[in-house]
Amino acid sequence: MSNRWQGDERRGQPRVAMEGQLQGKIETAIEAPLMDLSLSGALIEVPSALPASARYSLKLPITERESLDVGIEVVRSYVHGFDKDDSGQPAVRYRAAIKFVELTEQHRQGITTLMDKGRGHDLRAQLSI
Repeated sequence: MSNRWQGDERRGQPRVAMEGQLQGKIETAIEAPLMDLSLSGALIEVPSALPASARYSLKLPITERESLDVGIEVVRSYVHGFDKDDSGQPAVRYRAAIKFVELTEQHRQGITTLMDKGRGHDLRAQLSI
């Protein structure tokens, strides 16, 4: 049996078979509600477990127009509870304790502003995975 395609070619550009493995990386951003926040880290809610020691970027909403990108490292991630998704199916809720890495003075000032403003508000960051 041949692995060669016998039908009409529909691709606009030809593909070339690769020898060995070629790896890529897919990045995405997910909403991550902030459960608590300090100058050293935060607790966020995420849709799946995150590996300990993994590093990501977190975009914190300082004002409606301004956000702050900070580097984070996952300290621990765990199942927090069970819920239902939009379609009524069972869903697991996860939380991740994170620490901030390589903070500048600008980062510290932005986080302090967010801490002062955030009490009693639903704050949602964007986690880049």
